[in-house]
Parts: sequence; structure tokens; C-alpha cells
Amino acid sequence: MIDQEKYEKMLWIDLISNADELTRVAKEIWHKNYDQEQYSYTGKLNFNYKDIIEMEPEIEPFHTPAISDLGQTLHDGMINNNYMGRCELGQEHPIHKSLQEKFNIKNTQVYLNVQHPGGVAGIHVDKYRSTFAVGQYDLTKLRTKDIHSGVILLQDWEVGQTFMTGRSNITDWQAGDSYTFPWYMPHGSANASAKARYLLQFVGVFV
Repeated sequence: MIDQEKYEKMLWIDLISNADELTRVAKEIWHKNYDQEQYSYTGKLNFNYKDIIEMEPEIEPFHTPAISDLGQTLHDGMINNNYMGRCELGQEHPIHKSLQEKFNIKNTQVYLNVQHPGGVAGIHVDKYRSTFAVGQYDLTKLRTKDIHSGVILLQDWEVGQTFMTGRSNITDWQAGDSYTFPWYMPHGSANASAKARYLLQFVGVFV
């Protein structure tokens, strides 16, 4: 049986040095924890999202095979209809302070993901390569167990929208609802509704 504690103590930069190996390890740990809750509902983030929802980020592939020298193999679900309006919210944006205070984290990175009708983000495990490998922080000593990540839905749920975590599907959310899940949890999303879905993806480091 896979030694989960070993990987929890591992340096993240080492664990993601081979993205396909990370995917394999995460899958095994997920199977080990298959009967546990697949996500945590972490309440509402009270914040005025109007300025964020008014953004119109450029549509681009959500999954890419490589960032820097870290590559990964993409399955078909990560290729077909794999487009998202996506932009990073700079450190000057007040959402960072709100997240840091709510979750007791630092070194936050936040992306707006706008998934248009028909869009799919295939099941994957986050590598956080742009944050922890080639990002603005020196996180070369970061341990896997110190990573905290999740999503915030910015508008009320529309039938046909789903955010998938492991064997669970998150639906029927309200604007401001937040959800977190462990680093090894496979997740993805799809939008079969008639409206765009606005979501904030965030990651930080426990203080």
C-alpha cells in the first residue's frame, strides 16, 4: 500500500518533477481514501465579486502539456473542448487579503476561470507549476502537506454546471460558496448549461 505520509512530507518541487508520476501517486492515494469525503464545504467568502465578474479574460486552453521543463501527458478529456476564459488576479487585488484571513494562508495565487457553455476541464491533479515552480515566490522548501487550495463560485448555480471532485459532483451552489480538497484529489468541471460559469481557483501555503 502506498505510503501517504511519505508524500505529505515530500518537497512539492520534487514531487512535481515528473508530472505523470505525480498523477500516478495521487491516484493511488485517492483510491486509499476512496470512502472519505471528497471535498470540504468551507462556507461563503463575503466579498463583492462585481468587478471580477465583469472581467472578460482571453479564452485559452485550460490544460497544456508543459510549463517550463515540467511536462505531462494529456488524456482525451483534457483536450476536447478544453478552453477557459482565464486570468490571474494580481497581488494588489483585495481578494488575496480575504483569502489569507479566511483560510490562514499566505503566498496566495488566484485565477478567474470562466467556463463557457460546452466547455470541459478534464479530470486532473493540480501541479501548481506556475506558482511553486516558476512563480514569484521562493517555495523550494514547501512540503506537500502545507498546500491549501480550493475554489469559490461567483454566481448561483445553473442546471447543467458541475464541479467534480473524485467520486463526487458539486452542484446547487450559491454565489460566494467555497470548497477545498486535498492535493491528491482528482477534479475537473463541465458546463452543459446556457450560461457561463465564473469560478475563482486559489492556492496558498498554511501559515
